[in-house]
Amino acid sequence: MTELFKQRYKDLFSAIWRQGFSYQVFRTAVSFLLLAALFFAASMALPELRDFLVHQVLETLGGIGAIDDTGAISPLILFSNNVQACAMIMLYGFIPFLRMPAMTLGVNAMMLGVLGAWYAQQGVSPLIYLALLLPHGVVELPALVLAIATGLFLCDQVTRMIRGREHTLSLSDCLLLLCRMLLLVLVPALSAAALLEAYVTPLLMSILL
Repeated sequence: MTELFKQRYKDLFSAIWRQGFSYQVFRTAVSFLLLAALFFAASMALPELRDFLVHQVLETLGGIGAIDDTGAISPLILFSNNVQACAMIMLYGFIPFLRMPAMTLGVNAMMLGVLGAWYAQQGVSPLIYLALLLPHGVVELPALVLAIATGLFLCDQVTRMIRGREHTLSLSDCLLLLCRMLLLVLVPALSAAALLEAYVTPLLMSILL
């Protein structure tokens, strides 16, 4: 069984990695970090903007119902919402030319940067913020980057297909890639991230804050 999964992972990445997917992953990761840093700096320099964006972020997080009245986090709801979000990001890739997955990159980078600025305004050290983010972020953020990179890769493939370019994945291959990425990579990663965020992050908050 282990060998079967290893082969599936190898099949998943070996072909697409040489077709520009590695470039999409690198560009997405770098863009995410730069945008998060930009939103952090802008939020620190403009308190009114920070307060407005923090309000929007907290409304969004509260709207998914992952946090109850006691402040406890539901890992199941968190996992479900993250999987749905990543699936939609990749499905956006089937819309040619618009590159809609790139829009979600900015939204998530904004949330990370703005919350970092909000914690800093509360007197929390950036190192403590990173320590709170690290346990689940080290799994969740790469999963998000892979979802966005996959969506951008699929958008490029569909756009190339419409333009009649050679060496392009078929629609069935694109759909197969999406399903494999979701089931083999994102679902395991996001399940681990949800458990860490629900149980480890609150524990760290009680210790560090």
